[in-house]
This record gives sequence, structure tokens and C-alpha cells, in this order.
Amino acid sequence: MNTTLSVEYKSPSNAWTDLSAGTAKGYARDIARAMNITEAQLVAAGVGDNVIRLEADWGQLVQELGSLGNVKIITRNEHAVHEKVGLFDKISAKGPMGIVLNREIDLRLFLTKWAFGFAVTTKTNNGTRKSFQFFDHEGTAIHKIFLTEDSHEDAYQTLIDRYKATEQSSELLMESYDPASAPVADNTIDLEALKSEWAALKDVHQFHGLLRKHNCDRHQSFRLIGKEFAEKLTPTALKNVLEQSVTDNISIMVFVGNKGCIQIHTGHIEKVKEMGPWINILDPGFNLHLRQDHIAEIWLVRKPTKDGVITTLEIFNDKQENFALLCGEREMGQPENTAWQNMVENLERHAAASEAAE
Repeated sequence: MNTTLSVEYKSPSNAWTDLSAGTAKGYARDIARAMNITEAQLVAAGVGDNVIRLEADWGQLVQELGSLGNVKIITRNEHAVHEKVGLFDKISAKGPMGIVLNREIDLRLFLTKWAFGFAVTTKTNNGTRKSFQFFDHEGTAIHKIFLTEDSHEDAYQTLIDRYKATEQSSELLMESYDPASAPVADNTIDLEALKSEWAALKDVHQFHGLLRKHNCDRHQSFRLIGKEFAEKLTPTALKNVLEQSVTDNISIMVFVGNKGCIQIHTGHIEKVKEMGPWINILDPGFNLHLRQDHIAEIWLVRKPTKDGVITTLEIFNDKQENFALLCGEREMGQPENTAWQNMVENLERHAAASEAAE
């Protein structure tokens, strides 16, 4: 998506000066794109001024984030922004994986993708804003943590002192990820075996392993598996689910992620509002902003478990990439909430002839 700015910046440092002063006409991500640089490079332009470069075992740093107290966290991708307020707690980070399992802050971290970290101070209409911001090897934002009025600034400074990089350079050694490989041909997949093993699933966490075993892409699996397990819905399904969840007081889970982080909300939602192409959840402690015009397909997916079928709503862009997922809140070891299940099962199916194998 091309971004046109009202101001053309001559250098990243000029752009960062306006951004950090709160006078820029646009967001860092959009300004960086318009300048043909990465967001990480734009933030790094402030190193030596109001940006401090960090150097850490990122998993170790994450395990100390509880010291900050109440914070606001943001995880986003090209299509959705997921914001939560809460406390880092119940943290585990070992090797390539990290998990935060507090209800308010619930994260899955893929730490091999974490390349750059910064402590950032900027100005806003409400005063000074302090944050930790993390980026992947391509310079794309993975996760951001903003202090709130309830945060502990002394703990923030302690972490900066502990993890401040020896060399405070604005130069970043960027790397490009290999492009995702195209899915294998449909006729190379043993569909009968895939169906049989799908039907035999005992836990939703076995699903990724099932796809790997059969060398099957996620979207491809939905398209091939048949209506027993996956059905394509109309593009309005997301709006319908969010609005009905408010009306019927159904507690839901909302997942949004990128290469380095998946962020999860669990609970009831109160306010759903459309603004231009965006559909938003605007609740105390949880905001979601999602581009409805970026939704190419929505699938209703059923995954068997030992506790019964788990039903998810999975949202894809026009590259057949999954960028958001919704399900009903469920206690471990308990069946799925029938109110959630009935709601999504009653959604309108896509009118086009199904590509799924029957």
C-alpha cells in the first residue's frame, strides 16, 4: 500500500525529529514506508538523542518486564493492530520461544526473529511517552511496550542501564527473510490421511504438527479438507461476530500476530465501531483496529479435541496469509462455549461454489 505524506523528509533524522516531537503528520510505520526505509531505521535515527539502543538476550529482558508494572502493549501486522493494558506476569522464555500467560498480557514470542531493541522517549499532546520497541531482522516492528501513569519509571531506567548497548550506533545490519515457499501442489497431499488425522486430533496445539507432517499450507488445508472441518464465510462474518458478541455478552479470544509475536485478548468486548475501512474494538484495556478492506477470505474451522470440537474464525489477506484469528473463551479441559459455537455456525456461508474436496 503506497503512503502519501503531506511533508517530504530529506533524511531519517529530520523525520524522527518531527515524530519524536509529536508534530509529524503520520505514524512512524507510514513515514518510513514513504521514505523507502524500515521503521527500525527511522527509530534508530534518534540514537544519541532520545533513543537508546539495547543489546540483550531478549528472552532474559522479557522475563524482567514485570518490574514495569502496568503497561500498554502493541502488536501489529499490515492489517491489524492489537493493543492491551496490563502486567507482565507468568513469563517463561527459553531458547527460541517465550510465553507470557497473564490474562491481560498474553503473548507467544518467537525470539529468533527479535533483532533490534530500543528505549524510546517521544512527545505527545499528553506529555512525554516512554517505551521499549522491538524489531525483526528486516526492521519491521514486532512488539512495543509503553509506560502508563501506573508504570514504574525507576524500573524502566534500571532495565535501560542493564541492557544499554555498548555501541550506540544508528546503523542497523539488516537481513531479508527468504520469501515464503509456494504451497505444494494439491494432488501431492494425501488427502484421505489428512482427513483421518484431522478427525483424530486431541488438542488444538497438534494442528500445526499435522500440517507440517503433510507438507500442507494452512489456507490450502481449509480449502481441501471439506465442509465437515472448514467452510468459507462471507466477508461480513467478522463484523457480525464482533457485534453479536457484544449483544449476547459472549466472551471471545482475539489473536493478532507477526513473525515475532502473537498477542491475545481474552474476555468480553463492549464497544465495536466502524471508522472508514477499519473495524475497531474500543474498550478499556483492549483496542483492536482491523482493516476490513484487507480481508480476502474468512474461514470457519472446526478442530476436534478430547473436550469436543473447537471452532475458530480465521482471517486471510489476498496472499492467503492468516493475519487474525478469533475463538470463544474456553477453560482448559472444558467443552467450547455453546453460545460461541452456535453464533459462528449460524454465519452466512460464501456463495461461490466450494473448492473443498467433498
